[in-house]
Amino acid sequence: MLAAVLAGPVAAQTATPAARGAEIFASVCFACHGAQGQGTAGIAPALAGPLSPALARPEGRGYVLRVLLHGLSGRIVSQGQTFVGAMPSQAALSDADLVALGTHLTALNGQTGAPFDAAEVATARAESPAPSHKALRELRARVMP
Repeated sequence: MLAAVLAGPVAAQTATPAARGAEIFASVCFACHGAQGQGTAGIAPALAGPLSPALARPEGRGYVLRVLLHGLSGRIVSQGQTFVGAMPSQAALSDADLVALGTHLTALNGQTGAPFDAAEVATARAESPAPSHKALRELRARVMP
């Protein structure tokens, strides 16, 4: 048991961003968004597929990053389904973990690479004031088909 506890941080430090991102997704995101990012009807939208157009554009990558950092609440429409709920902020994750999670989201959408880097995460984290959930929903309307 002690060996497993001690190995956890080492494994996290040596994992590739893609592997670390999959671990984070499995521990933080899957309960609402599904194990493969397929979404859960009435609870949370799919992340696998619908994010592809957003992740292909700088403004869309900024939207995804800011939702991870600040959460999102209120009404959104995704793939013809309406969701009203609240996604909690993931700001407690390190910058490296947010980059890894973004790498996993990119892979779920059939793309390669990271949608943002640690410097971009740090800049977004330092934004003051942080974007409101209303502002994030308005940005979503511009970057999501």
